[in-house]
Amino acid sequence: MHRRILWELLKTPCVIKWFDGLRIYVYPGNEISRAVFLTGLYEPNEFFWLNKALERGNTFIDIGANMGLYSLFAARKVGPSGLVIAIEPSSRDFERLRSHVELNRLTNVRLLQIAASDRKGEARLLVAPDEKAGHNTLGYFGYDRVAPKAIETVRLERVDDVVRLAGLQKVDFVKLDVEGAEFRVLQGAQDTLRLSHPTILLELSDRTLRHQSCHSEQIWNFLTREGYRMYGFNGETGLPVPAKRKTYFDSENLIAIHNTSEESQATPISVTET
Repeated sequence: MHRRILWELLKTPCVIKWFDGLRIYVYPGNEISRAVFLTGLYEPNEFFWLNKALERGNTFIDIGANMGLYSLFAARKVGPSGLVIAIEPSSRDFERLRSHVELNRLTNVRLLQIAASDRKGEARLLVAPDEKAGHNTLGYFGYDRVAPKAIETVRLERVDDVVRLAGLQKVDFVKLDVEGAEFRVLQGAQDTLRLSHPTILLELSDRTLRHQSCHSEQIWNFLTREGYRMYGFNGETGLPVPAKRKTYFDSENLIAIHNTSEESQATPISVTET
């Protein structure tokens, strides 16, 4: 209750301690900041799994980095010999991402203010208000009664081109949360998927996909054809379990692991059967 009262009184950004010596800014009215300030946690199942899966020297691409919690976490885990590429198109959230990297003096994070897609070009980005800060989208918001705080023109790039220009020999992990553009991002990352077989943490939300003329079945079929198996998080244990294919995903994070990674045990993951 004490922290809840403090949150209601918070009027300006402040710095708090987080995982593994990291520090983060919390912003009044921001939904991600509120979760961390009140509980110390954000998407706990996903971060618990990443804590076990990420290794020193890994390369992690954070697509839809927002204010950077996944990027910061991954940067600590992969260490100086590893690399994080953080991709975020929104001006507001990119500046927060940059502030977090500078605050923690992270030298293994490269920042790109672009939107990943299946083509080069430009597009319109709807920037959500702070209370829905995780919902910036190139389509339209999945929730009713959410009006954009701003509309920005952003640059589109393919992940394959980002990987090539960065000179990366291998990509180990991809986190993908782009509010409906997931299928297009994967199409623009096809070479990377085939060459590196990265493990992918992605959100499936037909509510947002439909606003970009896509649906979750396309993503499931695409990843299956590329040799991936899908896992979800058990509602009781929080551990990864084989995911059940559905005709409609409301908003659910899944893990896609390539068959070769499973066979070679190159991707550490604790999987329980349903």
